Amino acid sequence: MIAVSGLSFASWAFIAISAHAHPLFNGVLVERAEDLSEAYDYVVVGAGATGLTVANRLSEDPAVTVLVIEAGQFDQNEDFVTIPGLAGGAVGTKYDWNTSYTANDALGGRVVSIPQGKVVGGSTKLNRMAFDRGSKSDYNVWESFGNSGWNFEGILPYFRKNENFTPPTEEVLAEHDIKWDLAFHGQKGPMHSSYSPFIWPTTKNLINATKEFGIYISNDQASGNAYGGYYCPHNLDPVNVTRSSAKEAYYDTASARQNFHIITGNQVTQITIEAANGVVKVTGVEFASSSNATRQTVSVSQEAILAAGALHTPQLLQVSGIGDPAHLKNINVEPIVALPAVGQNLHDHVSAIVVNIINTTILTGSALQNATFAAQARQEYDAQRKGPYSSPTADFLLFLPVSVYSNESASIHAQASAGNVASSLPSDATREVVKGYQAQYDSLTSRLLANDSGTLEIIWADGAMVLGLQHPYSRGSVKAASSSIFDPPIADSGFLRSPLDVLLLREGIKFARRFIKSPSLAALNPFEVVPGANVTSDADLDEFIRGSVGTLYHPAGSCKMGPKEEGGVVDGELKVYGVQGLRVVDQSVFPQLPASHTMTTAYGVAEKAADIIRGVQSK
Repeated sequence: MIAVSGLSFASWAFIAISAHAHPLFNGVLVERAEDLSEAYDYVVVGAGATGLTVANRLSEDPAVTVLVIEAGQFDQNEDFVTIPGLAGGAVGTKYDWNTSYTANDALGGRVVSIPQGKVVGGSTKLNRMAFDRGSKSDYNVWESFGNSGWNFEGILPYFRKNENFTPPTEEVLAEHDIKWDLAFHGQKGPMHSSYSPFIWPTTKNLINATKEFGIYISNDQASGNAYGGYYCPHNLDPVNVTRSSAKEAYYDTASARQNFHIITGNQVTQITIEAANGVVKVTGVEFASSSNATRQTVSVSQEAILAAGALHTPQLLQVSGIGDPAHLKNINVEPIVALPAVGQNLHDHVSAIVVNIINTTILTGSALQNATFAAQARQEYDAQRKGPYSSPTADFLLFLPVSVYSNESASIHAQASAGNVASSLPSDATREVVKGYQAQYDSLTSRLLANDSGTLEIIWADGAMVLGLQHPYSRGSVKAASSSIFDPPIADSGFLRSPLDVLLLREGIKFARRFIKSPSLAALNPFEVVPGANVTSDADLDEFIRGSVGTLYHPAGSCKMGPKEEGGVVDGELKVYGVQGLRVVDQSVFPQLPASHTMTTAYGVAEKAADIIRGVQSK
C-alpha cells in the first residue's frame, strides 16, 4: 500500500499567469522550452519527493539557479489526491506512469503492475500516506555496506528537518493510548506529519490482539524502534486534514524564489556528456515533450541530479551511455562509462493477502459502500474535517521479526546459511554485483535471528491482512528496452526468485491464521475466503503465494550506493562513478530496503543529499 497529501493552487495560478513573462523569475512554471534559461547551475530530473526536496534546498541560495524537469503535470486538486479517505485513488490515472514489472517465471508468468507517480509531487500524490521510518538496524546496515555516515544517527537529523509533527487530537487520545517522543520528530520542517483524526473501530481489536499475543508495541516508531506494533502517523495536514505531499512541502515553499524554475510535461531523454583527456563530465540535459517532439537542451554549470525513481533513473543512465557495455551495444547506445551495476539490485517489498469476512455490529470500512452512509461521512468531512474520510486507514501497523511470527526461525536460518547466493540474482549479474550482494545476503540471514527489525509487515483492513515481506532475498534488474527513453524500461522485480522469500511468506500466512484466532479478533467472527481454509499444505500455500503476490509499491536499489567493486553505482556522496557532475538522490540508491513504507526514508536521503551537495551538515 502507498501514501501522501493535499494542495493549494493560489500560487500555481499566479505562476501559470506569469509563465510567459521574460525574464523568468519567481519560481516560474515554464510552459515553453524556449523560455528557459540557456544554463542552470543544477538541473534536477524528476519532481517527486526527492527531486523537489533537493531542488528546494539548493535554491535556498539565491546565487544558485535550479531547474526541475518533470514528465507529468500539476494535479488539479482532485478529491482522490487530497482527501485522506480516498488515498490511492490516483493510481491508474494520468498521474501514474502505469508501468508494470515484466512477466516473472517465479510467479507463473504473471505481470505485476507497479504504480509510480507521474505528477508534480510524484508518488507522494498516489500513496496511502503511511509516514513511518525503519528501525535503527535498517539504516545502520547501509553503513556496514561501505557507506560511511549512512546510519540511523546520520540520517536522523534529516528526518527531523523534513518533518512538521503534530501530536494526535484530544479526541483520538481519549480513545487510544498513543505515545510519542519529540526528540525524534521535527516541528519546523515543510512536511506535515500527524495521526488520523478518525481511527476505524476494529483497529482496537487489532491492538488488543497484538497485546494478547505478547507482541511488543513501540512507543514511537520514529525512535528507531520500528518493530512489533505501532501507531502510524501520516503525511497529513492537521489543519486542513488533507494530504501533505512533496508538492505542498517543497514546491510551494520554493515557488516564490527567483532562481527556481520548473518545466512540466517534458521527459529527460539524455544526459549529455563530454569526454576529454580521460575526464568524463556532464555538460547538459536533453528533454522533449514526446517521442516525436524536437529535443531541447539546457546546459549544466555544476550538476545534473537524477531523481526519476528506481525504474527510470537507471534507464536514463543507460540511454545516456552509462551502464553495462554489452547491454548498451544491444540497444544501439554508445558506451561512455562502463558501469555494469547500473540497473542491478532492484528489489521491492512483496505482498500476499489473507482475507477474512467478518460479521460484527462494529462500524467497518464496508459502511462506505452504503450510499447514504458515504454521503453523511462526506458531509462530516467537508464541514468538520472529521469522520471516516479523514483517515487514510492503516493507523496501526505490525512489523514482526521472524522469531515473533514463526516457530521455524532457526530452521529458516539454517536453510539460508546453506543456500546458494546466485539463486537470488538474475543470471547476468556481474562479479561486482555478486560480491556486493553476498554482503546483503549475509546481513539478511543474520537478521533472521534478530529482533530489532521487522521481516513481515501486517496491514489490517477489517478482516483482510496484507502481508508484506520487508527484507526479501530476491533481486531483479532494470534495463532500457531501447535507446529511446519513451520506451518503458524492462523492470524485472525478481519477486520470489529466491525460495527463501516463498518460505517467509508461507510462514506469514500461517501466522495470520493463528493471529485471527486471538480473542479480540475472533470476536469479529472471521471467515477466511482467501486463500481459503482448504488451502493448508505447504505445496498449496506456495502455489497460492506464487499465483497471487504483488507489490507494496517500494522499488529501490537499482543504482546502489556502495563501493564500485561491490556493485555500487554511486559513492557515499551519491556521485555516479566515472562521471563528474552527476548524482542520484532517489530510492534507487538504497542499498537495501528498510522495513517500513519508504516515503519518509526518501525524504531523509534527499535532505541529507542536499547538505552533501552544499557542503554543510545539519544537526
